[in-house]
Amino acid sequence: MIELNRIYNEDCLEGMKRIPDGSVDLVLTDPPYNIGKAKWDKIPNYIEWCGKWLIECQRVLKDNGSFYWWHNDMVQIAQLMEWIRANTRFVFNSFIVWDKGDFRALAWKNPSEDNNLRSWFNTCEYCLFYTFQDETGLEQILPACFEPYLDYMTSEKNALGMNIKSVNELTGYASIASHWFWQEPQRRQPQPRFIAEQDYRKLQSTGRWKKPYESLRREYEDLRYTHESLRREYEDLRYTHNLDTNHNNVWRSQERNNGKQHPTQKPVDLMERIVKTSSKEGGIILDPFMGSGTTAIACINTNRNYIGFELDKHYCDIANERIQKALAGSDEKGL
Repeated sequence: MIELNRIYNEDCLEGMKRIPDGSVDLVLTDPPYNIGKAKWDKIPNYIEWCGKWLIECQRVLKDNGSFYWWHNDMVQIAQLMEWIRANTRFVFNSFIVWDKGDFRALAWKNPSEDNNLRSWFNTCEYCLFYTFQDETGLEQILPACFEPYLDYMTSEKNALGMNIKSVNELTGYASIASHWFWQEPQRRQPQPRFIAEQDYRKLQSTGRWKKPYESLRREYEDLRYTHESLRREYEDLRYTHNLDTNHNNVWRSQERNNGKQHPTQKPVDLMERIVKTSSKEGGIILDPFMGSGTTAIACINTNRNYIGFELDKHYCDIANERIQKALAGSDEKGL
C-alpha cells in the first residue's frame, strides 16, 4: 500500500509497483541524466534502465494525466524520445526550455584565451511534456453534433442556388448569414448561431425552408444539449492544462548555487509552474526521482498531494527536512 505525501527511501522501480494503475494525475521527474554529474549519474544500459521506469509511469498515470521529464543531453533526449515513441502510449506534446541565465558563461575563461573551447556553453535544460492524447478529438466530434441542423439549412440554400451573400441581401444584413450556416471564419466559433424567427420568415418567403420554426428551434436545442454534454464529458477526460499569463516554452529562472542541496536541484518556481498548469488542487503528483524534494515543496505550495521515491538516504533526509520547513510555513520559492 502506498501513502500520499510521503517520500520513500527506496528504488522507484520497486516502490512504484505498489501504486495502483491509473491513479496518478501528473508525473513530474528529474531523473539521472547519465552525464557523470555524480556516482549515481553513471548508469550502465541507460536507455534500457529508463525504459523500466517509463513503463511504470505509463501504468500508474491516469488516461487524462500528464508526464514531464527533465534532461539536458540532446543525444540521450533523442534516444529516449524514440524509445518512448516505439514502446509506450505516450504522445509528445511540447517541451520547455529552462533558461538559467548566462552567469556560468561569465565564470568561464575568456574564449579568446582558450583555444580548446569549441562549442557553445550550455545554460539551458529541457523538460519534455507528454500525454496520452492529441488535440484532434474535440475538433472532430463536436462539429458533427450540429450536422442535422446545418444539412437542412445548407440544402435549402443550395436548392435555390443561393450563396451567403445573397442570403445576407435577402435578410438585410451585411454578414450575419455565415453564422447561421457556420461557414468560415465563424466555423472557429464553438457552435453555429441559431437563426432568429423574423429572419427565418424571410428565408421562407422564397418557398423553401418549410420546416416550422418552433420545430426547427426544438431540434437545434436538442443538438445543443448533446453538444454541451459531450463537451463537458470531453473536458473531464482530457488532460489538465491551466493557461498562465506567459504561455511560451522558454522559462527564465536564475539557478542559484547558494542554498542548493542537490547537484541537479531545480528552482521551486519552475516545478510549481508545471504542477499548477498540469494538475488540479487535490491531485496526485508522482516524482520517481525526488532528490532533495523540490517537487514535494511545489505540491505543498499549491495544495497537491505527492508521492516520491529517492534511493539516496542523504537526499531523502534533506527532502524531508525541507518538507517540514514548508509545512511549518517557511516561504521557499527559490531553491
